[in-house]
Amino acid sequence: MRPCLLVCFFQYNAAASTSEDARAHIFDCSSMGRFSSILFKFSMSRSDPTGALLLGTGAGVWIFFKGFRVFREFKIVADTPCMPIRSIPMGLVQVRGQALTDQLIPSPITRTPCCFYQVKIEHYESGEHGGWKHYRTDMDGAKFYVQDQTGKVLVDSYSAEYDLPESPPRVVDGAHIAPLMGTGASDQELLQYVQTAGVHHLADKMQHWLEHKGPLDDPRHEQGRQTLLEIARALPKAMSGGASVPSLIPAGLIEKIKASPPLADPQKEAQRQKFLQQLHETGTVPMPSISISVSSATGRYRLREFLVLPGQEYHVTGTCVENPDSRDAHDRNMIVLGQNEKTFLISWKAEREVQQGLRKRALGMVFGGAALALFCLALLLGHLHLY
Repeated sequence: MRPCLLVCFFQYNAAASTSEDARAHIFDCSSMGRFSSILFKFSMSRSDPTGALLLGTGAGVWIFFKGFRVFREFKIVADTPCMPIRSIPMGLVQVRGQALTDQLIPSPITRTPCCFYQVKIEHYESGEHGGWKHYRTDMDGAKFYVQDQTGKVLVDSYSAEYDLPESPPRVVDGAHIAPLMGTGASDQELLQYVQTAGVHHLADKMQHWLEHKGPLDDPRHEQGRQTLLEIARALPKAMSGGASVPSLIPAGLIEKIKASPPLADPQKEAQRQKFLQQLHETGTVPMPSISISVSSATGRYRLREFLVLPGQEYHVTGTCVENPDSRDAHDRNMIVLGQNEKTFLISWKAEREVQQGLRKRALGMVFGGAALALFCLALLLGHLHLY
């Protein structure tokens, strides 16, 4: 019995990924579809299928246990009541309200003013195992408010699971740049964006890490932390040509220079001493502003956009904590990813649809993963003549 039946299972999951619920899966079903094509070519050859069957068994076990994690998330969402924002306590909460923000940002593809965007980029690779492969994910606008009739709460969506409507995919090719038709970004602008995509996400990680570390007791270390925060906030704009990186860097990053031995060249040693003197007096090192030029990416890319739009209602399940940067008495709370409870979901669907989607995902992964693991294991034992 050839392992091509295994391919049918993967192709079924890949087909299911076109549905709206499946696109919100924690795991990427499209990658399973790409994996199925590799297994198909492998199984049709004369190669030993043992490796493919072992891989299928392991994937089935992983999906099986992942399904229980999704089922736990479903139970948490189902058992947590949706509350008015004014009445939410500290801890796990569930709210629904309209999104709003102090400053809207334009989305990279459609230029739609939004509170938050996430862009998934795929790169087309040619060859025997070619096709659309995940290239990068970019996002910006991690903090926005959700407001109902009783009040509003800040949502720090960093590390959240997003279930948002998807815009029509946009395909750009560096070898064939099409003229701009209608609104939105041009092909040239999107190719430049692909080159720098991911900077916002990395900058957000840096900001969250620095915010978690501070404020520091040592004034000089706190000054360095604030400077690094400025650099992290300015870096995405600098990469897009809209700003410059701050001209000061913290002294703590170059302490090793002080301990280095003298240079052999007297002129260079004099410059070094001048540099160290300025460092000792000011605690920071003046540098010329850095402006970053961006080139365009080459190749063929497919981009998909997911937006949180102002005025639209969203369902948020997460952990309520105290807002460290509250502006007034009505801005004291913030919903984030909890340290102990990792359920953090932002969805545009109604509460009942969210629960149904999680339940379907959990059952599909548990039963599908078990079936895949047992099927591959049976084929493997038969191939090895163990039964």
